[in-house]
Amino acid sequence: MVMVMEVVKIDSQGRIVIPKSLREKKGLDDEVEILEMEDGIILRPKKVKSWDEILSKKIKVNWHEALTVSLESLSIDDIILG
Repeated sequence: MVMVMEVVKIDSQGRIVIPKSLREKKGLDDEVEILEMEDGIILRPKKVKSWDEILSKKIKVNWHEALTVSLESLSIDDIILG
């Protein structure tokens, strides 16, 4: 559903003010993505982090649990033939 909430002016530097209630409702608090559409643009909260942000996080993986396979459910053919 699309609805026009409010008409805002673009200032001389190309900025608009998104009403606070709408920013809070839609989670526009820090960075936004701007998507170009055929008939306009869409603003949405930044969803995709940069690779630097992703790789800077220290991810802990319990490899023992991640690589555990139940051999009871496998036949010798499954093991040999994959």
